Amino acid sequence: MVAATLLAVDAVGGEREAARARLEALHYDLEVAGYCGLVDGDVGAGFRAAAAPLVEASELDREGLDALRGRAWQAAHAEWQNRGLGGFRAWCRNEATEGARRLAGPRWRPPAERRGCAIDASCAPEKP
Repeated sequence: MVAATLLAVDAVGGEREAARARLEALHYDLEVAGYCGLVDGDVGAGFRAAAAPLVEASELDREGLDALRGRAWQAAHAEWQNRGLGGFRAWCRNEATEGARRLAGPRWRPPAERRGCAIDASCAPEKP
């Protein structure tokens, strides 16, 4: 009985840690997409839908959630800084686009691509 209880506690602890890791990865995807101007309504809605159950499963309080968000932002910012002049374009075209798709769904396309432009090309902004 005690062994079964300990296994159950380990399983719950493992689920909690897995939820925290997944939540941090979601925040990282959102931050990277944000650096590259790829966050739109679909990306934001996908993030909120995926994050809500993970926030609950993570059992983090406000301070813990803030720390998790901070780690994700720091990781994204460090990656952006590592890219150098112009190096962020490939990062946006690849990692940021993949992250935005993970959040919004596989059929999502970057705003510039929807206008017929490449992400790393100069393109007129969308008109409101």
